[in-house]
Amino acid sequence: MLQHKMPFVHVVLLPVRRDVPEEYVEQVVAELCELKNTIEFVRSARCGKTVTSRGKQFTHALVVELESADQLPRYQEHPAHQAVLAKIKKIVAEDTIAMDFDSEH
Repeated sequence: MLQHKMPFVHVVLLPVRRDVPEEYVEQVVAELCELKNTIEFVRSARCGKTVTSRGKQFTHALVVELESADQLPRYQEHPAHQAVLAKIKKIVAEDTIAMDFDSEH
């Protein structure tokens, strides 16, 4: 039986500033989601705005699945990631929170 390795997961919580135009935020979100088509080893990339108040100051979340943990440095250094990261830094109110974990367990 063929077994598929569970992905390595990169999660980021973003506290987007209220004064940033919604159209620009939507553009950045779309670029984040597009990373799955831009970076060959990204299994999936999902991003969206919270629909509840449970996220406190965090308004958006990004979830990226990679094949393995050793790809995280390559992902972080990839030009497509760096380009969207520069835009994220312009729209967040404060520090983001990032977590990375191996989803095998």
